Amino acid sequence: MGHNCLGRAYLLGKVLQRRYDVEILGTQFPSFGSTIWKPCDTGEFKYYTVKGGKFPEYFGSVKDLLKHISGDVIYASKLRFSSYGIGILKKLFSWKPIVLDIDDLETSWYKPEDWNKIKGHSFLNPIGYHHTKWIQGFIWMANEITTVSTQLQQRFGGVIIPHGRDTCYLDPSKHDGRSLRYKFGIQNKKIIMFLGTPRPHKGLEEVIRAITFLRRDDIRFIIVGKGSDVKYEKKLQELGGEKVILFDQIPFTEVPRYLSIADLVVIPQRRVKQTTGQIPAKVFDAMAMAKPIIATNVSDLPSILDGCGIIIEPEDIESLAYEIEWVFSHPNEVHELGEKARAKCIAEYSWDVMEGRLKNIFDRL
Repeated sequence: MGHNCLGRAYLLGKVLQRRYDVEILGTQFPSFGSTIWKPCDTGEFKYYTVKGGKFPEYFGSVKDLLKHISGDVIYASKLRFSSYGIGILKKLFSWKPIVLDIDDLETSWYKPEDWNKIKGHSFLNPIGYHHTKWIQGFIWMANEITTVSTQLQQRFGGVIIPHGRDTCYLDPSKHDGRSLRYKFGIQNKKIIMFLGTPRPHKGLEEVIRAITFLRRDDIRFIIVGKGSDVKYEKKLQELGGEKVILFDQIPFTEVPRYLSIADLVVIPQRRVKQTTGQIPAKVFDAMAMAKPIIATNVSDLPSILDGCGIIIEPEDIESLAYEIEWVFSHPNEVHELGEKARAKCIAEYSWDVMEGRLKNIFDRL
């Protein structure tokens, strides 16, 4: 509940709330802080949390969660013991149906040597590699599966529910970034924006190197979402100097206001195991706000941005630099790209689209 894992559950809850009563419950693991993940702490849900920890102490929290799950249908966000595993237990005790949502290849977050560790405290960690691998063997117990990409669908089955967006709220005509530009002193700068949690696999270092390659003093790279990895964020700041501006995490309700100051949005994912089947939700924020987008040829990003965005190969700094320069030099073509992106987002990745697919599942259950 203190990590960006909550983002997907929050999104699904917002869409389901259009038709159903929704409760969001989960574990607050100390390693991710003691508060709700800031972007989801908007006051829209009254989250119920239990304390995370190692086994056997964690069994007390599991018992507490089981007691408080009151829904007619269980929707487990993440293929992890602390979500799907607890959901299975509730199903066994109550015969309530369970839907499993898979938006990441969870086992990809561990190092190869982790799988060989049998002794010690690692097996006592409910979100460790052993329990994460083990829980995959129980996918068959889900009544339905939802996922986010064709790669994950091919592996696990189920229905694709995109990281859709409220395109009525994320509407460029309703948000003006001029006052924010003056507030931050960037009114005369070209703004490249990355909105999300900075991680090495997200290709942010390549963006900084591409900007350096261009040797333009008028470009600033704004990263909105710092606070999860101070060491890595310091590395990015040192690499980019004054050209890199790091902002704290913001509530989801503030996303359109910040995106309104961007001249370009970048989603430069690297092609690594962590990005297998992963769909960065931020692509739909940018599409809804009619922003020009440069993304990499990873997962479904090429098909999502087909005809309305720019795709390059991962870690290709020269191509990235070329496309950045092209965006800043072709305002009319870029405006048209942005309009096409918004139209596609409304047609294929809006809350209305999500609601229709979720309704087909939950009305039946």
